[in-house]
Amino acid sequence: MKIQKIAIIFIAAGLLMQSCGNSSEEQTKADGAKITTQNVDLANISKTYQYSGTVSSLKKSTLSTRIMGQIDQVLVHEGDQVQKGQLLVSLRSNDIDAQKSQVEANIIAAEAAYKNAEADHKRISSLFESKSATQKELDDITTHYQMAKAQLTSAKKAKVQVEETLAYANIRAPYSGVITDRFADSGDMANPGMPLIAIESPDQFEVITRIPETEVNIVEQEDAVKVELKNSKEIIKGKITHISPSSRFSGAQFEARVLLQPTDEQKELIRSGMFANISLQKGEESKILVADNLIVNRGQLTGVWTVSQSGSALLRWVQLGKKYNGQTEILSGLSEGDQLIIKSEERLYDGLIVKAQ
Repeated sequence: MKIQKIAIIFIAAGLLMQSCGNSSEEQTKADGAKITTQNVDLANISKTYQYSGTVSSLKKSTLSTRIMGQIDQVLVHEGDQVQKGQLLVSLRSNDIDAQKSQVEANIIAAEAAYKNAEADHKRISSLFESKSATQKELDDITTHYQMAKAQLTSAKKAKVQVEETLAYANIRAPYSGVITDRFADSGDMANPGMPLIAIESPDQFEVITRIPETEVNIVEQEDAVKVELKNSKEIIKGKITHISPSSRFSGAQFEARVLLQPTDEQKELIRSGMFANISLQKGEESKILVADNLIVNRGQLTGVWTVSQSGSALLRWVQLGKKYNGQTEILSGLSEGDQLIIKSEERLYDGLIVKAQ
């Protein structure tokens, strides 16, 4: 009998403790899980316009010749650094050299004839003044003198022309820079206007982009922009220097040029032909922004925990937009005035009764 009484006492005590425990848990559920909330508000941020473009050297040239001839030497290769006036390509110019020698001989002869004519003109002029020479003799020697002078001038101009032609047989760097393309080799036949060498200056670069007609009135010259190089993700300062006034040949897209303003370290990263993204911040717009740490990822879906109208936790699926310094734009799924759950003492799940502290 004593054993049975003791067993009954233990069972009763256990039931009493279980009843107290269930009462405490039910009380917690009735009060709700303690959370910290934050109202969803619209934030005013700078409006950003995005464009893409290609990096190009501000100073670039494609060198060719005005004469026809066989290429004797191509003295440079792609990537070579060259100085202003350095010889890059030489063409065989034996015939031009011969012309130059002939012109120089003509100049010597013309100079001799001019000196004789000048002396004769001075002598006859002196005789004419002393009444020892006739007017016709003075006129004849004056004509002879002027013809000799004209022939000398013509011979000298012929030399300038030959030297200019000879210069096109020796292609030199118009400025200090780097060789970007080589279009010919030794032994090739060069024709007038045929590209031989491409050179560009590595000192300054620009990005060539296009602006849609819906935004061309927003963008202005001297607007500051940020340029991101796609290959390195480096952000470089820049400014808009030119905006085309017409889109006639670019399909409702207005060409614009952005002058890059890199640091000394960034200059080493820039190359012609690179792709770049341009960001222009101008004006303001209102957006809903949520801290990145509040965004929940469930497979391909993203959401944020909110407080429903019934006072329970609710995971709302949202569509994300651009990122802004640790915050992400919410394109849809949230409205101004909604309550975000930013902290909870318990694990959240849909329908959990919550209570803001």
